[in-house]
Amino acid sequence: MRAATTLVPSLQAAGAMAHLWRGDEWMQAEHSPQEAGTSSGFPALDPELPGGGWPCGQLVELLVDKPGSGELSLLLPALAANSRAGRSCVWVLPASSSQAPGSTGGTDIAAGALPYAPALTEAGIDLSRNIFVRPLNAREGAWALEQSLRAAHLGALVGWLPDGGSGDADFRCLRRLHLLAQRHQALVFILRRAHHARSPSPAALRLHLEHDGSQLQVRILKRRGRPLLDPVALQIHPARWNLKPVPVPAPAVPSTTASAPLAGTFLPGLLQKVQSLAPAQDWSLGTRLAGVLAT
Repeated sequence: MRAATTLVPSLQAAGAMAHLWRGDEWMQAEHSPQEAGTSSGFPALDPELPGGGWPCGQLVELLVDKPGSGELSLLLPALAANSRAGRSCVWVLPASSSQAPGSTGGTDIAAGALPYAPALTEAGIDLSRNIFVRPLNAREGAWALEQSLRAAHLGALVGWLPDGGSGDADFRCLRRLHLLAQRHQALVFILRRAHHARSPSPAALRLHLEHDGSQLQVRILKRRGRPLLDPVALQIHPARWNLKPVPVPAPAVPSTTASAPLAGTFLPGLLQKVQSLAPAQDWSLGTRLAGVLAT
């Protein structure tokens, strides 16, 4: 500690502090083409990501509370840019079984939140350059992820890890994916349940995603540099989607008291009509009918 306190003033006096990075600083310095990231498509998020966007050749882990919160919409702009560049994308979907081997309960992370082809096309993604893999079990899913990262012309990878198994096995799987991702400049996204945030991960970037009903709250759990304490709020869907439908008032039903004057003006004519049609001995029918309608 004493050496550190004497070294910092010496460096300040020599003007070398400009070239010294401090752990509590977050600086968006100029990055080389190898370190520059791919824009996420959201101006509020890019300044908070290493390299000014999604890091290429690095493992990015997305932790989701509820499937369908907007995790795929968050990735669509970058995947569309990857498609326009003529690069391929592999989607390793969750295993066909609803639960991974060894899991004790719960449903798959992507139940009801799988990629939807018309939405991908509308976002500008060329489906002919996308490969969708649906493994039969968790072991096949991990194998498909690793084999995809061994492809030389891979542009992006989006995969789901099963919600089950031991923490050591998950870490070893992520470690292998992390090392393979560094072989080439590809976007690598792995989606998992939010409770895995308490487990260690070799991912270079970890994000926790939660939708509050109007915006997607992106909390950066791990990045290079100092942590970001406050989440980044993103409008991933048109604002009109968040508008609540205006209730249409039901037509007013006239009350008994309001219909009384109408009945008073209508009953004399009705009584005369009934009396003219009924025999004289049955005039009491019209009288009884008038009494019933008046009440």
